[in-house]
Amino acid sequence: MAGLMLGALASGACKKDVGGAGAAPTAFDKRWDNLQQQGAQAIRIVDEPGAALMDNVLGAQAGAVAMAPWMAESLKSGGRPLPDEPNADEVQKLVRQYVPGVKSCYQRLTREGDTRTGKAIVSFQIANTGHVQALSVEAPAFDGSQLASCIDTQVSHWVFPASRKGAGPSSYPFVFVGG
Repeated sequence: MAGLMLGALASGACKKDVGGAGAAPTAFDKRWDNLQQQGAQAIRIVDEPGAALMDNVLGAQAGAVAMAPWMAESLKSGGRPLPDEPNADEVQKLVRQYVPGVKSCYQRLTREGDTRTGKAIVSFQIANTGHVQALSVEAPAFDGSQLASCIDTQVSHWVFPASRKGAGPSSYPFVFVGG
């Protein structure tokens, strides 16, 4: 998937100095730095001017459709007890498969002429049914745009493996880079 890379950010990359030299970090910057210190890898989304928006939407839908039988099976116990929490590796795999939908949000924004570069933190919990709950999207660099609400809509449709207790809060850092 060209333009989509998973990797750790160099410290200080994409920081926005709104108050001039020595300005105190914002609450968002503190959360971002904390995620990086915990080893969270930022999901990098690069706008590719030659890529068609529809390709990314179809890619996101194809990923969800391909996972549908697996997700449906995970909702049935099949005589097996459900795990207490969803498997972290399976959750990571699914997040990566759902990223094209988030990318389509950013590409929609850039196609409308807004070529901002910035960061976002997507936080949510996974209910015992596998559905997303307690969802929040922080994207201060994109205030005044529809990016956060589009991402919110995308993530609200993500489904993860069912479990007895669900999973506690998780946060995923994203970096958006204009083309």
